Amino acid sequence: MSESTAERVAALLLAFENPGQAGGEHSVGELARAVGRERSQVSRMLKALARSGLVEQDPDRRTYRLGWNLRILSTGAGNYPLVQATRPALQALVAKTGEVALLSVQEGNRSLTVLREESQQSLQAGGWVGRRSPMHCTASGRALMFDFDDELVETLTANDLNTPTSAPGAPKDLASLLHRIELERARGYAVASEEVEIGLTSVAAPVRDRLGHIAGVLNVSAPTSRIITRTDSIGQLLIAASRAITQNLRSRRN
Repeated sequence: MSESTAERVAALLLAFENPGQAGGEHSVGELARAVGRERSQVSRMLKALARSGLVEQDPDRRTYRLGWNLRILSTGAGNYPLVQATRPALQALVAKTGEVALLSVQEGNRSLTVLREESQQSLQAGGWVGRRSPMHCTASGRALMFDFDDELVETLTANDLNTPTSAPGAPKDLASLLHRIELERARGYAVASEEVEIGLTSVAAPVRDRLGHIAGVLNVSAPTSRIITRTDSIGQLLIAASRAITQNLRSRRN
């Protein structure tokens, strides 16, 4: 089946999430390579998108970045009440822990980061929002699976469990993953240390909507040396923040 114009445009816009120049800017060549198309074809598509304000071109460097019209549209995407209710909770978590705080949601078999609040100790601004991570070896991914049965956990993680990882702490098989989820579910939060990235530890707790379903997860991440002795205290902060967000979501419906 041939690819539709809408699919080609979608692929081009999604290519902007890949690493590029400072400020999220990409050259026509970079984008053409990312989507596997001719430069001339990608250039024409970018010019059409620029006329709609969905992308912008830097007049000096001739690179492209996402436009304000697209960013305005994105503010209404996804579970916006969840984002509104979570932002102050993330800010409070940063103030209490001194570390980066994140909100992630499930997207297929991935944990997708949709919101980030910075810490003064952050080594690099940004770099998390839009990031998709495997579910078996991240605190956010496992917290998202707290309500899932073993069969669904296996379905979501089978491909990743069969792929070797360079981080030593990741679960190596389904049995060890299910055991880890069972323990983390019982205490209310997940901890992933040296699993997805050497030197990184994360703590995550699920956020439930007004019906009690997991809508996302709160996550505090930091270098292992700074956070490893504080995982339980941070986990308790995450649980308290999650409950406050759930209460906020319920009050919005009344």
